Amino acid sequence: MGELAWLGRLNVGGLAGVLILAPVLTGLVVFLVRTKWSRKGIVTGTGWILSLGALALFGFGAVRRDTVSFMPPQIPGISWDAVVTGLDLLLIVGFVAIGFLLRRPIVAALAVLQAGLVLWVELSHSVRLEHPPLYVDWLAIIMVMIVSVIGSIVAVYGLPYMKEHEKHLGIPDTASKRPRFFLTILIFLGAMNGLVLSDNLLWLFFFWEVTTLCSFLLIRHDETADAEANAFRALWINMAGGVLFAGGLVVLSHAVGAVSIQRIVESRASVVTNPIALVGLGLLCVAGFTKAAQMPFHSWLLGAMVAPTPVSALLHSSTMVKAGVYLIARLAPAFHDTAMSDMIAVAGGFTFAAAALLAIGQTNAKKVLAYSTISNLGLIIACAGLNSPLSMAAAVMLIIFHAISKALLFMAAGVVEHGIWSRDIEDMQGLVSRMPLTTLTMVIGILSMLLPPFGVLIAKLAAIEASVRMPAALLLLVVGSTLTVMFWTKWTGRLLTADPSVVFPRIEHLHSMYFVPLLMLTIGALGFSLMVVPLLTQLIVPAVAQYYRSVQSDVTTLVQFDNVLGVPWALVFGVLALAVLWPLLYFRGPRTQRTGVYLCGEQVETAATTTFRTAAETAVPVTIRGHYFERAVGETVHARWMMTVSIAALVLMLGAAFLQR
Repeated sequence: MGELAWLGRLNVGGLAGVLILAPVLTGLVVFLVRTKWSRKGIVTGTGWILSLGALALFGFGAVRRDTVSFMPPQIPGISWDAVVTGLDLLLIVGFVAIGFLLRRPIVAALAVLQAGLVLWVELSHSVRLEHPPLYVDWLAIIMVMIVSVIGSIVAVYGLPYMKEHEKHLGIPDTASKRPRFFLTILIFLGAMNGLVLSDNLLWLFFFWEVTTLCSFLLIRHDETADAEANAFRALWINMAGGVLFAGGLVVLSHAVGAVSIQRIVESRASVVTNPIALVGLGLLCVAGFTKAAQMPFHSWLLGAMVAPTPVSALLHSSTMVKAGVYLIARLAPAFHDTAMSDMIAVAGGFTFAAAALLAIGQTNAKKVLAYSTISNLGLIIACAGLNSPLSMAAAVMLIIFHAISKALLFMAAGVVEHGIWSRDIEDMQGLVSRMPLTTLTMVIGILSMLLPPFGVLIAKLAAIEASVRMPAALLLLVVGSTLTVMFWTKWTGRLLTADPSVVFPRIEHLHSMYFVPLLMLTIGALGFSLMVVPLLTQLIVPAVAQYYRSVQSDVTTLVQFDNVLGVPWALVFGVLALAVLWPLLYFRGPRTQRTGVYLCGEQVETAATTTFRTAAETAVPVTIRGHYFERAVGETVHARWMMTVSIAALVLMLGAAFLQR
């Protein structure tokens, strides 16, 4: 430990400044210096800076073992509060300009409303600002690791992807939009680090809205009519969430007299007996629902799938949408043991089950991943609403493992899309014969969301255990977990269905900037699951301990939950690997010994396909298609009642806050 003592003296304010400002500055360089090699070097170098900075912050937490409130580096004559306020107002002016330029008055109106509410809080004399604006604890460190490491991996993956994407769209290099794309990506990474390190809710609000702007710009990147429409939807829904956020700030500043998260949590005893303060917290939680694309706000995330795959992998799966669940988890101790907390658990559980049901009826791979993301974020919010040490430990586990697995799945799906130029799961039948390496990573990603010993399943078991005290939440979590198995296994079956005309899978050549990111995330999914016990004891328990004094006994329950973590996971991994590799032995044998499937009629064999000659002497290609139960689980069947129930749940949540005594 002595060798690491220098980490305890680390200038955490300077480190936070690097994590927030470095990607913004390098993004500006990428935008101004428009050469391929400089872009590759700067994006890769920024990834290393962020990853090493996140590791240094992790080392700081490992040495200090406590929480730290801090100021950014002081510069003579500069007030950081004034700088953030000025930037916030400038950002809002930008939203107003976007509203007028795109002839979207609702955007301008929402921006003006945000400005009024923020100025109200800024000018309020009842707000105490004695707490430093930035804060580091284990939860913040975990989020910084996710943003900086996974975000950097996705940014590097985007270098070859965006080149192929523009080539497919017929965009010449002289008209390339990649400098603007990577500028926005890197600004987003800095904003997310600022968001998770902010204790001052006014600072957090600024970074919150920067991510909204980045999301809008990236969804509309291709500037097609579809991209424009979906970008606008994402913008106004998230800006409406920003209004709710600002409204919550106004209410809390009046009721508690503070905009510090730590101050609000420390004032829990007075907060839970103050209906006005609880309503303020409820408004912040609903804002978290919008950012996390929870029902009834989920449509913006589904529409965002028109964006290039790196956008989906980064913003709309592993990081930006995590901002919503992060905010709710941060505030959870302040509304612990309230009816509002119970309603948050039910609302999150409903989205978990409902989105899993709708995912079953989808054939578009990115839409399945989007519904899965919405579903899992609902589960994390349900854990925050259950509001116990066990459920919060499950929530933190889900944040970590879901970020790794979903980034891997989106990136693999992007490689597949560029390989077959289709997102349809049906077109992925027999993909193991055409793209074996990518298929393997995708299957590992799916299994990591589905089976033990991967952390997602262990966290789900812990969440279900924690929900036993609340039957409604328990039912929703069990139903959602069951439905999840269905859509993942259907997709896996399509991927692993082998083409009988192929004796051995062909060798797949992947670009190094595809192969390395996919390999790193695959190793991460496998490695973190093998190390789930030390991950719990060394990382997750400290993240939860500051909120719940009884965490040691409660998390021991998690560690001993049905002896799940006492299983020899290395042996389990070996058995799973054998189960996947064993069928490959049956690919041996000369091709001449293989025959097509007999269809009880005159068949016409070709090298590429099998056709069947019908009674009218018409040759019809043989196709095998999965059943997606569209009439039973289609969006049009369930959309109306699901929206109604989810809106009612949020109304009841705010009502429960107001009626709390």
